[in-house]
Amino acid sequence: MARSREDLGERLFTFAVISDTHVNPDDDNSNSPFPVNASANRRFRHVIADLNRREVDFVIHLGDLVHPVPDTGNPYAAAVQAYRAIEADLHVPITHVPGNHDIGDTPVRGAPASPATEATIAIWTQEFGAQYQAFSHGNIRFILLNTQLINSGLPDEARQRQWIETELNAAEGRVMLMLHHPPYLCLSDESCHYDNTDPPGREWLLGLLERHEVEAMFAGHAHNFWYDRLGKTDYYLTPSTCFVRQDYSEMHRSPPPEDSEFGRDDRAKLGYFIVRVFEAGHSVQFVRSFGAELAEGDNPAPVRELALPPVENTTPWIGFDLRQNWAEIAEVPPSGGLDEFDRKLVRNDYPLLALIEMGIRDIRIPLADLRDPMRSQRLRALNHLGIRPTIFGFGVPSEEDLALVSDSRDCLRDWEMTIDWPTLWAMRDKIAMAHDRTGLPVYLSRMRSKRDLPTGSLYFHVINHGFTLTDASQLDELAAKAFPGVKGAVFRLGNQMHIAETLTAIDKIASERGLRASTHLRVAGDNPAETHLDQDQTCVRVAQALAAAPGLTATRIFCDTLIDNDRGYFPRPGAIDRTGNPNRLFDIVRVAHMNAER
Repeated sequence: MARSREDLGERLFTFAVISDTHVNPDDDNSNSPFPVNASANRRFRHVIADLNRREVDFVIHLGDLVHPVPDTGNPYAAAVQAYRAIEADLHVPITHVPGNHDIGDTPVRGAPASPATEATIAIWTQEFGAQYQAFSHGNIRFILLNTQLINSGLPDEARQRQWIETELNAAEGRVMLMLHHPPYLCLSDESCHYDNTDPPGREWLLGLLERHEVEAMFAGHAHNFWYDRLGKTDYYLTPSTCFVRQDYSEMHRSPPPEDSEFGRDDRAKLGYFIVRVFEAGHSVQFVRSFGAELAEGDNPAPVRELALPPVENTTPWIGFDLRQNWAEIAEVPPSGGLDEFDRKLVRNDYPLLALIEMGIRDIRIPLADLRDPMRSQRLRALNHLGIRPTIFGFGVPSEEDLALVSDSRDCLRDWEMTIDWPTLWAMRDKIAMAHDRTGLPVYLSRMRSKRDLPTGSLYFHVINHGFTLTDASQLDELAAKAFPGVKGAVFRLGNQMHIAETLTAIDKIASERGLRASTHLRVAGDNPAETHLDQDQTCVRVAQALAAAPGLTATRIFCDTLIDNDRGYFPRPGAIDRTGNPNRLFDIVRVAHMNAER
């Protein structure tokens, strides 16, 4: 089952994780050919000002503090001084991990990068101190690695390996691992490329996680967000504060924003993590900086308040229908940038990030997702984050699908099952059997047809299901016969219906019959030929539903669109666009979940 706030216990402390600041020798110049890199110093200065106004006990920087590499000499030294000047304004302690720009790359065949050397390590040590270290805060042991040593063959590689194994053997409490270069991006056994760690170092590092049950691992370097759960370890890939690695724009189904340097300056993807540590776990919030810049002497932008993440949200007012593939794996083609000889596999985790930021606990996914082993397995990761999936489908499935549902029972909240209403009695035993086999509570939805439309109206050759307020007799029938395993009914709240009045009436008609209501708030219209692209109208309707939600006693609400549907039938806006960036609806939901119990 999905974790919840009560599973975490008392909150102990909070810290921040930042990465890939890529500071330049001064505010206006960079030795990078990309214009956005010249914004690095001002963007880092904004993040420092932002951190100073949040309740964090300390900060960990995951590397690539500066952009010029040590071999550049004077530019590197000047960038270090600029970094120190900006960082000096931070009000809490900060600890650093060396990145490939700070100390040299991990050894990578066929890449343009210069590897770490004893000379570059000496430069880092002189400027920033230990290349690997550990410290304790509360009952957490933080271990900070120099991942550029892994597979290097340098004398310090063996010394670091012995040191970390000694540290882990001696650790009596919880452990979090901090590093720059990720062991992998998508799959723990993925092919080697510039952004992951080659064998045998990868297997050694992942083996440490398993043997010592490391609670969390944070990595930087790839400038994008990803999340995975490997055994008992939460694995977070940390975005940059400065720019986005534009090769990974390939994981989205739309071009990057027009003013984003083909994805490198995709500002909505910039930011840092806040990590809240509890007695029995932790949670992560992403602070989007949106590329905000702060020049010396200027006043910082207003603080962006954060919603509680799903696992902490005790009052989730709305859920989302995940129509698109929520765990889609894309191939990043060789671009001649940092990889030229093979493709890289990456999962698009920006829909997941949106759910986390909005504090969404409840999602709807098709039963067919369970047929995909990777998506089925990933349900456990969603549960760990506090997300509760509801499956949906038409009719009682095959024996094979029932077995899949049974196998995933502990990851699922319930089941929305649509049927042709005239077959209700013929389906009764099958529905009871499905409930007995899976243990999942069932919400029934009725398929609607042309018979349900007013005489003379247009006939839309599209799927239409869900109860409405005119279906009292069918609901009476459902309640009177007490169908085994049936917990409630699915209702359709159409685009033209009054939100608050309809939700109140649905809640009343369901509760009077001893049923629960799962209400689908339609962002789409009823006519598939009409577009509903007015984001203001969508925001108003969802805001009205959120305002009504606290007064409902038997009703939950799902919005029917997380990601923009910008093609095909029923075009309409969602909470995020096709590149994973927030729309206005995103903030409507986020703000509604900001005021949950803290």
